[in-house]
Amino acid sequence: MHWKTVRRILAGVALLASVWLMSAGLKMEWLAAAFPVIGSMLLLLMAVLLIAPDTAVKIAEWCAKPFADLFYPSDEFEKPPLSYKLARRYKQERRVDDAVQEYEKILYYYPMERDAYVELIELAKQAGDDELREKYEGLLREKFAG
Repeated sequence: MHWKTVRRILAGVALLASVWLMSAGLKMEWLAAAFPVIGSMLLLLMAVLLIAPDTAVKIAEWCAKPFADLFYPSDEFEKPPLSYKLARRYKQERRVDDAVQEYEKILYYYPMERDAYVELIELAKQAGDDELREKYEGLLREKFAG
């Protein structure tokens, strides 16, 4: 048998003995109940200490996770945060393909972002790409008609 299993069995036995002693102590009169209640608390402490190696790390992670996420956010986002900085920077540097790619990424994650459509259409006009302009003008009308 593994040591972990033995510890869990001993912790269960100690917990049951603790409950039995506490119930017996609560039925006794004043000072006579002191030893069963103290013994019950010691058995409860023993059960906790026997289980602690299995649970301490999990409990510590559960308590620390909200604070760790403040400083080290996890990569479990459904979508990236909305930001036009990179797309506008590429547009300013006349890196049309990169800017279009960034605007399309914005529209993929945020399809109701009207400014992205408008800026992408403006970029397509400046670049002389009529096909791209017509595509996004159609999508803009479709999404925001009315």
